[in-house]
Amino acid sequence: MSTNYSAVIEEGKVPGAYMTGDVSYKKQSSDIHPENTVIKEVTFEPCARSNWHSNESLHMLIAKGGVGYYQERGNAVRMLTKNEVVTILPGVEHWYGATPFDKFSYVAIITEIDKGHGTWLEKVTDGEYYLLSSH
Repeated sequence: MSTNYSAVIEEGKVPGAYMTGDVSYKKQSSDIHPENTVIKEVTFEPCARSNWHSNESLHMLIAKGGVGYYQERGNAVRMLTKNEVVTILPGVEHWYGATPFDKFSYVAIITEIDKGHGTWLEKVTDGEYYLLSSH
């Protein structure tokens, strides 16, 4: 049996329409991953964060570096540190990003991509975001 290696097939900056601040990504694939699964490595610079959004399919987010925030609509924000895993169910409105003082990176495993890309909603305002970091 031979070993298969993942290769980066796309990388760049995430557009500001979906994020606040500087966010970069690498999209990966390999011949052993199911065709209906995407793996992304995403890095948020300090203070960077996603808009509120929901996904059409299951997402697993694995924190890899720094300290980040994760919040589902109506729930308290959670701090994420290295190796924590968050399973985000389809249809759940949420956001994530870096804290004001740390970069934050994660690996996302996104299944059933044929179900769609989800819905992007409003930005997490500076007021909402900085209120979190004052606790």
